[in-house]
Amino acid sequence: MRIQTFADPPALLRGLIALRQEGLTPRGLLFLALDPGGGIHLAVPGDLGQGGQMLRVGEKLTLRWPGPPSQRLYHFDSIHVLRDDFYVVNGDRRLAHPGDAIEVALVMAGFLRWCRSLNVFFGCTPHQPGSWLLGGQEVVALHDLGIVEVLPVQMGLLARRMHDHRLYLLTFADIARTGHLEDWLPVFSSPLGNILLLERRLAHGQLVLSCERGLVEVDVSQLPGVQERARLPVEPQPLAYAVVGRLDGQAFAVTRGRPRPWGLEDLQPAELVAAPAGQLSDMSPLLFNTGSLVAKEI
Repeated sequence: MRIQTFADPPALLRGLIALRQEGLTPRGLLFLALDPGGGIHLAVPGDLGQGGQMLRVGEKLTLRWPGPPSQRLYHFDSIHVLRDDFYVVNGDRRLAHPGDAIEVALVMAGFLRWCRSLNVFFGCTPHQPGSWLLGGQEVVALHDLGIVEVLPVQMGLLARRMHDHRLYLLTFADIARTGHLEDWLPVFSSPLGNILLLERRLAHGQLVLSCERGLVEVDVSQLPGVQERARLPVEPQPLAYAVVGRLDGQAFAVTRGRPRPWGLEDLQPAELVAAPAGQLSDMSPLLFNTGSLVAKEI
């Protein structure tokens, strides 16, 4: 893995064009971060023609930032291209501090469109969650409304609220009709306390919610209807486990962090935990280091 550094968004654009000519694709975008001075740091595979370009999302989430641990950076988690030139950006809410995060996100979104890709996911890094909706000249910091970890679906946007046990939906139809971004509809209530983290993308209509007292997998393929598929209750621990992604039919990408009412603090790079049948209950009870783990299929 190598780190490319750019002074500003125009330099990032030129760099992406050059990297594209070397063979870079969105799958090879491993980390994207800003420093307090607005410098842009992009991690890509050391050899763009080799294995890094073949990383799947679950594998990418297990990577560690290759820069110095003491380096102060604000990381992006994901960028999504919506219809009608709208974009969703998830990442460290402090990305707004350097002042050019939105321009960086728009450059990256343009790269995604050039590559005919709808999204990009970056490696796991510790930070307080932030989410932005970009449309035209307007930028809305959704985390100011308590909304974070926004996940586009066909009907609209799924997200969680900080300090809340419910999963929320805002439909594209409602946005078009009212122009408001405050009227999120609760579509599921977690039986295991506040939702602390959402899996970063859907897998065949399935989504894992990481909660205060364990994991809940839900089926969101029939929105606004949501059905619980499975749960793994866990006694509260100093470090909570959370699912950030998966390799279909092979493993879940599982991270750890300190549970707080608003989410997970000190998030760590994920580890792949085998789940040969692709079921949440496949994960070994040893993962949780507790004798009280109960797997319940719904």
